[in-house]
Amino acid sequence: MGAVLGLCSMASWIPCLCGSAPCLLCRCCPSGNNSTITRVIYALFLLLGVSVACVMLIPGMEEQLKKIPGFCDEGHVNCDVLVGYKAVYRVCFGMAMFFLLFSLLMIKVKSSSDPRASVHNGFWFFKFAIAVAITVGAFFIPEGPFTTVWFYVGMAGAFCFILIQLVLLIDFAHSWNESWVE
Repeated sequence: MGAVLGLCSMASWIPCLCGSAPCLLCRCCPSGNNSTITRVIYALFLLLGVSVACVMLIPGMEEQLKKIPGFCDEGHVNCDVLVGYKAVYRVCFGMAMFFLLFSLLMIKVKSSSDPRASVHNGFWFFKFAIAVAITVGAFFIPEGPFTTVWFYVGMAGAFCFILIQLVLLIDFAHSWNESWVE
């Protein structure tokens, strides 16, 4: 029951993704400056990217794409590139470039009164369109050395991620031990 109520309350601010005009019609939408909702929506962007990457790894995906008339014909789209690990790398490349673009855009933004902060906390429809465009554009990068280079970038990122998680886990265990000893 709580999950249903949570989904209903979450659905009340979905019109705000398209801008402030729907929010004028329904005052139930939270403020565009609410950083908590901004974090939730960015997390949903990441969850959507991971979900699309997982769909690209489904074993029968290539056969399903070949069923679309005219999609995997010679000269149009190579279905081998659209599925499997290459597709995962391209989806992740698109998501990484989207978040890199916005991290560069937000350099030296210290408060919500900065004009760029409104870009960070709003314009969700346009951000979603930009993320989709960058991700789709990643599939049009010529095959060449891109996959190999991005594979090594992914391995370096995975190494750093595991190292940071290891440090956090050890810190957590140490803090937990200290709190139990006291």
